[in-house]
Amino acid sequence: MALWIASRLPDGLKGTSASAALSPLDLYATCRRGNLALCRPCCVVDFDELLAYLAGVIDSDGYLKVMKGYRTRGTVFPHYGTTVGLQQLWPGNAVRLFASTFSGQMKLWPLPSGRQIARCEIHCRKAEAAARRLLPYLLVKKDQALVLLEVARLNRVTRNRSRERYRDLAAARQTLVSLHEGSWAKASNPLPLPASQRGYERMRPVQLGWTRNQVFAYLAGVMDSDGNFRTEKKHVRNMIGPHYRINIRCAQVSPSPAVELLAETFGGRLHVSKSRRLNHRDLVCWSLHDRTAASAIEALLPYLIVKEAEAYLLLELRRLKAQGKKGMTEWEHPNRWRDSVKMRKRCYTPEQTAGFERIHRAIQALHSARSDWPESEGPQSNTE
Repeated sequence: MALWIASRLPDGLKGTSASAALSPLDLYATCRRGNLALCRPCCVVDFDELLAYLAGVIDSDGYLKVMKGYRTRGTVFPHYGTTVGLQQLWPGNAVRLFASTFSGQMKLWPLPSGRQIARCEIHCRKAEAAARRLLPYLLVKKDQALVLLEVARLNRVTRNRSRERYRDLAAARQTLVSLHEGSWAKASNPLPLPASQRGYERMRPVQLGWTRNQVFAYLAGVMDSDGNFRTEKKHVRNMIGPHYRINIRCAQVSPSPAVELLAETFGGRLHVSKSRRLNHRDLVCWSLHDRTAASAIEALLPYLIVKEAEAYLLLELRRLKAQGKKGMTEWEHPNRWRDSVKMRKRCYTPEQTAGFERIHRAIQALHSARSDWPESEGPQSNTE
């Protein structure tokens, strides 16, 4: 089974000259046409790769919950319901894909800042089916998925309303809450699972038999959620113009198997950012620059949905810089014992620097708000 997961942004806009002012959307369309040769021949992926991508998104912006409630006023024993959800900022392309894959409904929630959150939640049997399908591709929240499936098993197998059953359900729910807070891992307690499932939460992609494309799809989901595609602009002393370079990075709560997998796959260094706030956990961060970042972007690009535009813009900046410095600057170097010596050096022309600056501002505009999307791509109340 194959599904098309490419972004639906328009790419038929005509190119403009280097001196023209382009909106982020126009500049993205121009860069996308120029970088299509760097991608795979098509953006059609297998269903397993789609599940790997959604697992990466769930490991970042998703959540798994067990809700406790009483259906009627006179109910003695509570009901334990399962939920798998995902939320991202609008336009929420990954949330829409999650909803269409698992027969959910995407809804919008306004924020005090004026922006909107796209959210999709599936419950009970749909949540159990989604957790079962995503389980082989989860890394960060695999233990939570196992506990959620154990709750589903207890609800399904033990039909009698015994106190032992509800005691096991309450223990499983408390385990999931502890996993959310991170206290369960610190205590090194075993999960309340059957003996046949213990140890599964510690299995890595190699042991699970992931293919290389599935690894790229999973990491694309992680980058679409907790990743950042950006340009760094630095003003260096005694240089004619600013220095631009591309950077991709990702950060998650420590420990994070997903961030570790990024470093194992693409290289780069990991560092831990210590939390200075009470009851806040440390972050593990990963980043790449320039050539190594471009190689990682090219591998992830066929699977990116949310941050596809930023990825194309970064590759376009690398392409423009690869053309070399077309300008020439001259200056006189003072000499203590003889006359000054005229020096010449290559430099970027003002037109090249202007092109770098346009891409830098376009990426900043994409990060700040999505105000340049056409009306046809505007918010909708739910998914089809």
